[in-house]
Amino acid sequence: METSISPPGTSKQSAVRKPSPGSSLKDLCLVSKQGSIAEVESALALLKKSGGNIDGRNAFGLSALHLATWRNHLPIVRRLLDAGADPDARDGESGWSSLHRALHFGHLCIAGVLLQFGASLALEDTKGRTPVDLISCPVSQANGDFPDAVATEVFSWGSGTNYQLGTGNAHIQKLPCKVEALHGSYIKTVAASKFHSVAVSSNGELYTWGFGRGGRLGHPDIHSGQTTAVITPRQVTVGLGRKRVNAVAAAKHHTVIATELGELFTWGSNREGQLGYPSVDTQPTPRRVGSLKQRIISVAAANKHSAAVADTGEVFTWGCNKEGQLGYGTSNSASNCIPRMVEYLKGKVLRGVSAAKYHTIVLGADGEVFTWGHRLVTPRRVVVARCLKKGGNTNLKFHRMERLQVISVAAGTTHNTALTADGALFYWVSSDPDLKCQQIFSMCGRNIVNISAGKYWTAVATSTGDVFMWDAKKRKDETPIFTRVHGVKRATFVCVGETHMLVLSSIYHPEYPPKPKSQGLKSMLEWNGGTEELGEDILFDDVQPNSGLSGSSGEMSKGVPSLKSLCEKVAVEYLLEPKNSIQLLEIADSLEAKELKKHCEDLAIRNLDYIFTVGASSIMNASSEILVNLEKLLDEKSSEPWSQHRLPTMTATYPAVIDSDVEEDEAREFPKTRKCGKSASRPSAMSSDDSLTVSR
Repeated sequence: METSISPPGTSKQSAVRKPSPGSSLKDLCLVSKQGSIAEVESALALLKKSGGNIDGRNAFGLSALHLATWRNHLPIVRRLLDAGADPDARDGESGWSSLHRALHFGHLCIAGVLLQFGASLALEDTKGRTPVDLISCPVSQANGDFPDAVATEVFSWGSGTNYQLGTGNAHIQKLPCKVEALHGSYIKTVAASKFHSVAVSSNGELYTWGFGRGGRLGHPDIHSGQTTAVITPRQVTVGLGRKRVNAVAAAKHHTVIATELGELFTWGSNREGQLGYPSVDTQPTPRRVGSLKQRIISVAAANKHSAAVADTGEVFTWGCNKEGQLGYGTSNSASNCIPRMVEYLKGKVLRGVSAAKYHTIVLGADGEVFTWGHRLVTPRRVVVARCLKKGGNTNLKFHRMERLQVISVAAGTTHNTALTADGALFYWVSSDPDLKCQQIFSMCGRNIVNISAGKYWTAVATSTGDVFMWDAKKRKDETPIFTRVHGVKRATFVCVGETHMLVLSSIYHPEYPPKPKSQGLKSMLEWNGGTEELGEDILFDDVQPNSGLSGSSGEMSKGVPSLKSLCEKVAVEYLLEPKNSIQLLEIADSLEAKELKKHCEDLAIRNLDYIFTVGASSIMNASSEILVNLEKLLDEKSSEPWSQHRLPTMTATYPAVIDSDVEEDEAREFPKTRKCGKSASRPSAMSSDDSLTVSR
């Protein structure tokens, strides 16, 4: 080492000289980077004696904890934290905390210890990235190209006054909470309104929950019985038969769906004709809108009106038209209970529709956007464009607008939003007669994939599965400022109600490897005419039949599954989910359940960002050996298309040191390797701190 620490008493002069805080900090940083735990203890004693700051940074902007985290030395990291090192202290380069650095390098064991000492998962660096962002990649990339290997989870938060959260209580949920009743159901879309929520599964099954008086849930017993609410998701069965639901929209007092065959069904309140048929004030169960013969592909519902788009590109509206929200060219206070085509848009090919209290928005197949309502009785085009200004010091005499292709629109009571094909987000005030559309520059680079708007809230989901929201009630006349919603990850779909929100997350969760084809226990009993009894060991050992044993169906080629393998399968089917995969991995490892262990490992490394977000406690409580093994597996899989972790890097070659008794030179014998099998050489211990800086 370049600097050595002399033991006390070796020199009278050194015994009376008070060490300077700067030199003590330098010594601590140096030994944290390349010294032993004993040397760290000595350096900490000198630092305390000199009155230095344990979180002080060296010339490269790094603290001792940053260096020990980079080094992947668990005993030193733990000792520094015990001595009071701040796990959230940022470096001087990118504003990274120690947890940022640990996850960037794939040091999972270190990350677990940092979380134990209170490291924040919400801390953002200078580019707005949290530690979890450094192990995140686009959801489509993380889940791969196998739809059967993807599962979904629904999260809700906000007000639960009307049981619209689906959690079984009426509490206010400040952080996203998983809707447990939908676990195991592959949900493809959700909808939310003031009093209730709706979900549709991949099989076309429809689930509703919330306050049901008035028939909005589609459960006749809730509408007419003493019970007024469904506190957890419940499948709608009456009125639909075996029809599979394809699209859904939820409004304050009614619900609208379209089936896979394009049939339109509505139910709930019909006081303004919003259900699409006359002579009914309230409809408690789904009923088909018989007057609409076209095949419906998209639906929308607002407080007192509804809209639908047919596969021919035509848009139909019905219900209240007091503000011109039906687009008929007139406004009236009477209800229009029969769906009618918006003639002004005849000839346009439309593909999407969204509705709010006083207006409607439609999206064309060519990316054009039209809106009407708020006293605008005929559809008017919304210009969604980016202004291209001339650079330099030259006075700008003119500018041109770049027309953009819009792929999604969301109508909100206060604001509307539009998403373009390049991931840019635009908004305009719903009641603005000029329809002045502006880009939200604060969301540039986020690559937004889904948007939703409610009464005041607007929410978006990014390609990496993060959710951001903007509350216009608090900042009504200000430039939109989106804040990240913590506690949810892998989001692919968001839906905003009036006082709550639903998020649909897609996670990697493949089926457990199927059992080998076997002719079952019955065939086993038929061996030798059933004259031989099976021993008790069959419960624990995979029985491989003798080639000489045969039954009536011919020679047996497969064994009977053991009790152990059956238990593994039951554990996977009924216990295992990504957030507890590491806990079950420890159990499988202790029981030597190899197949279950392999499956849990695969599930854990493919969902690391999700686990750190919704199940960080499993990382904190996991054994060091399990996390170190996951580190090695993560390195081996670094070249996989789904992996965000890339090797080799100069600073990612340190193996984890979890035992202070292990000598450093012994650890050097096991450098981390890539999947290709090429060993990465470890940098010299004398290398400068600039090797810690990475391109980010």
